[in-house]
Parts: sequence; structure tokens; C-alpha cells
Amino acid sequence: MFTPFDIRDGKAVVTADTSHLNEEQLEVLAAYQAMQQAMVDADHAAMRDIVEDGTTFTHMSGYTQTKEEFIAEVGGPLTYFHSDVRDVDVTIDGDWATLTGTVALTARAYGSEGTFPLKVSQMLHRVNGRWLYSKRTC
Repeated sequence: MFTPFDIRDGKAVVTADTSHLNEEQLEVLAAYQAMQQAMVDADHAAMRDIVEDGTTFTHMSGYTQTKEEFIAEVGGPLTYFHSDVRDVDVTIDGDWATLTGTVALTARAYGSEGTFPLKVSQMLHRVNGRWLYSKRTC
């Protein structure tokens, strides 16, 4: 059950039950959370490091951006205050993973501000032992 809240503490947290995830799945979740924290911090260098080149970002409105277009707007028209992974599952197939779940995201996005319950499906790709964002739909 989603409980709305409005937290602006600058943190990306996981309150979801993760007891069903194995070590490799937890590594995928950690990579996802690192990107969420980079978004909250508006840390463009960290985002560039976490996101694979060629990745596009598709927002809940259907609007799609390139990696650089998205990163350029974080901290400006896209300002993130808090991210909470409330429900999560991870499926791994070789060097590819899909993280699905629900995230409560407190943000200001193109003039709309609030806490948004988002169904996420995030593709990650393992490159040289690191999980990287590969394609994102939020």
C-alpha cells in the first residue's frame, strides 16, 4: 500500500522488503539506489558514470530524453528531493537485469511538485563487473 508523504531530506532510501533478493540482485538494487542518490544530489558526474552511453530516459508522460538531455535538466526543471524504493523485484539474465517496483519520488518536474508514486522498470547492464543503467522507463 502506498502512503503519500512529502520528505525533502536529500536522501535516496529503500524501505522495501528485500529479504527475497540474493546477493547479485542486491548489487543491482545498490546500483539503482546510487543513481537515485545522484539525482537527488544533482551530481551530474556521478550520473554520467552510472548511465551507459546511448541510454534514453522515458518519463511517465511518455517524454523521452537522451542521457545528456536528462542529466542537463537534473537540478533545474527536474529537481529531486527524496526517493524511496517501496517495492522491488530484480530479474537477472546473464549480464542484464531488470529492476521493477514502486518508488515514491518527491520532486519538482517541469512546474509540478509533490510526491509521485511511480511504477518503475529499469534495465541495467553489467559492464566490467559494474551494473549500469542501460534503458530507463519511469
